[in-house]
Amino acid sequence: MLENSKGANGVVQIDGDKWREQRRFALHTLRDFGVGRPLMEQKIMLEVEALVDFLGKESRNGQEKVELNAPIANCVGNIINNMLFSCRFKQGDLKMTKLHHLLDRQSQIVMKSIMGAYITCPWTTKIPVLNSKWLELMDIKRQLCAFLAEQIAEHREKWDIIREEQAEVEDLTYAYMKEVERRMRSGEDVGFFDDLQLQMLLLDLFFAGMETTVTTLKWAFLLVAKNPSIQKRVQEELDQLGEISQISLAEKTRLPLTQATINEIQRIANILPFNLLRTVGISTKIDGFSFEKGDLIIPQVSILMNDPEIFDEPHIFNPDRFLDENYNVKKIEEFLPFSIGRRQCLGESLAKAELFLVFANLLKNFEIRVEDTVSMERVLGLTVSPPVYKCELRRRIL
Repeated sequence: MLENSKGANGVVQIDGDKWREQRRFALHTLRDFGVGRPLMEQKIMLEVEALVDFLGKESRNGQEKVELNAPIANCVGNIINNMLFSCRFKQGDLKMTKLHHLLDRQSQIVMKSIMGAYITCPWTTKIPVLNSKWLELMDIKRQLCAFLAEQIAEHREKWDIIREEQAEVEDLTYAYMKEVERRMRSGEDVGFFDDLQLQMLLLDLFFAGMETTVTTLKWAFLLVAKNPSIQKRVQEELDQLGEISQISLAEKTRLPLTQATINEIQRIANILPFNLLRTVGISTKIDGFSFEKGDLIIPQVSILMNDPEIFDEPHIFNPDRFLDENYNVKKIEEFLPFSIGRRQCLGESLAKAELFLVFANLLKNFEIRVEDTVSMERVLGLTVSPPVYKCELRRRIL
């Protein structure tokens, strides 16, 4: 199955030397392009500005209800697109909307029970009717890969010019091509770098860099709309910063409640119901259960988020649980929204910056309301989303 779905490439479903090489390359390259640095913030704020402007026009100051999913996806998608292949889409662009829909649908399909049969009995993917979800999943992958192949082809066309002019590369795709060429010229082993690996690495980073952050932000604005008293407290804290046009990362330490609210959103949303597969490195026993070296396991880090022994009344949305007696943000060791260990999310710093800047700046500019009838039901997929909802956005008087 992995071969058919191209799962043996990328950075999520591989291990060993190939995983170490490709993850190290991705980490170093993303850092070079600003992840964790001021350059990253500049790129995020360009998209936040576009998002605020678009929502202001679409909502007509609360006269029109707005569905946030597509605009948020466009904002977050442009940030990762910029880093992967120097590409961005205007708000409302149909191509970006389609890409977001494909990622959402893929997330839902892979959690269908029939996927278990496809994995354990690959021959079921050949049986008409029974293989319908498999065929749909493969069609989604085909469309996503076609988009990525288009980006790679455009880079290939310009690569000779960039190489001759010795221009600085500006995205991960060019950096990948540069690394391959560097190794070939120096007589070094090219390792696991090839065109298919590039395409699947881009797919993994595109999905991971977009889906999780977009889903968290969908929950963020629904939760504060459903909890107007908390929304008001956060906005009062933002207003205490005075007359500034934008909230930047420099203000983060002055906004403990805003930080605590984002933490609580991540805890309540708990968007990753299943962790990625892990392989047991050393045979061991835990609570009477034996795990042999090489066994595949799924460590359920997410259950910590709802553990009443760690979080009192875990079903209640309460940002104050992340604040200490001095009103400083409290570190809770069991709060692990980005997982833990060597497979911890490689885009954690980018995601944290996006969540803070998008959330704080939208609440600075808008009061967000939803009807009481809007559902909080959890829609299961590879990530857990809220149902599609529309909200009322009213410009705040600053």
